[in-house]
Amino acid sequence: MVKVAYWDTEKSGPVPSVLGQIQGTPTIKLVRPKRKAKTNKQKDVIDYNRERKASDLETFALDLMPNFVERVNGEEDFEKFQKKARKYGLPMMLFFSEDRRIMNEIKFLSTEFRRRVLVAQIPFTKKENRPVFLKYGVRGQALLVVPPIDSEDGDSNQQSNEVVFDGKWNLHRLQTFFFGSCSEI
Repeated sequence: MVKVAYWDTEKSGPVPSVLGQIQGTPTIKLVRPKRKAKTNKQKDVIDYNRERKASDLETFALDLMPNFVERVNGEEDFEKFQKKARKYGLPMMLFFSEDRRIMNEIKFLSTEFRRRVLVAQIPFTKKENRPVFLKYGVRGQALLVVPPIDSEDGDSNQQSNEVVFDGKWNLHRLQTFFFGSCSEI
């Protein structure tokens, strides 16, 4: 889920400017796109300052992994999310979750499919989200739903046209679902 690159400071020539200054080796840095940037060329570069243990490296990378999942807290937020999808002509992926944590796989896919699909997390723990859960027939379990792109007036036959991910939750299956859902819409 995190892409790793290696730069040999002795053999590969000058360090790319995006990495900034390197004062000693080995140096570990995380490079991620800025959240509000208009282009992907703007990056945040974060230095790694923890122990050199696999578990610490994993926590660092996954915690700071880019995340373009929008949180929905109530019907008003959901309407804003739908309006944004219509404005940009993008399909929506609705991630109904049992808690407020965002799965690392969903964070990764929100980055990989950025500007091709809008991803929203709708946690069941927020009672304000209950009407949205009911609208899509979700009963408290984790679920990924792709509603059809609707018009301003809404579609009364919406549930029959939505696509639901009902497979095992792993990166490969979710990625295949995202590819298929984006190409169908």
